[in-house]
Amino acid sequence: MKKILTLLFVVGILLSINCVLQTKHTIEAHITLDIRHVQEQAGSLLDYVEKKTDELPVKEEDTKNKTSWLGSGFHVFTPAYAETLATVSPLAKEIADRMRERFEQIEQLKNQGCLAENNRGYLELKECDALKEAEKKNEIQRLLSDENKDRKSLYKEIANLNKNIPDMSISKVESIYALERIQRAKPGQTVQLPNGNDDFQKIKNSALGQKLGDKCVPGAWITIP
Repeated sequence: MKKILTLLFVVGILLSINCVLQTKHTIEAHITLDIRHVQEQAGSLLDYVEKKTDELPVKEEDTKNKTSWLGSGFHVFTPAYAETLATVSPLAKEIADRMRERFEQIEQLKNQGCLAENNRGYLELKECDALKEAEKKNEIQRLLSDENKDRKSLYKEIANLNKNIPDMSISKVESIYALERIQRAKPGQTVQLPNGNDDFQKIKNSALGQKLGDKCVPGAWITIP
């Protein structure tokens, strides 16, 4: 009798462990999907900022439960999307519009080497001929300040709207957008590679990483070949 009870007890423990492991794997899969959702947000929002699209994107996968692309609103383990980004977050729409308006100026300054993208999702000032003129330098610094201020506000808003995602933070959103901008950088533009983490491995294993060769080092400033 004791052997039977012991066996039943062991079986019960094994079943409990299996249940916990399955739940853990399900949660981890859910978190991965949620992170991918925010990554998709970044790509779509930057498409709008860069005028590749004229409207913030609409995702139609779920017609019953819709929430904003910038507000995940997940139910159990199924992601849902919004009709329009502005429906849930007018602030995000306002910021994206301002960034869209100054995009050409920033892009031109990147091409001139005056501005560069760091690995935290913000612009940095770099030495260039335009900075030799005091008036032009002040203009560039104002532009940089306005852009970085908007980026910070946008990242904060996105982190807040996706706060139901475990470990989602402003710094996480910053890293997502930083990686997206590195991948979008054009030849001749300067960017800072991610530090030694998964983001760096993505760059290292990409076509860009192959082109950079020994120059592909965590945290390094590089010019896109």
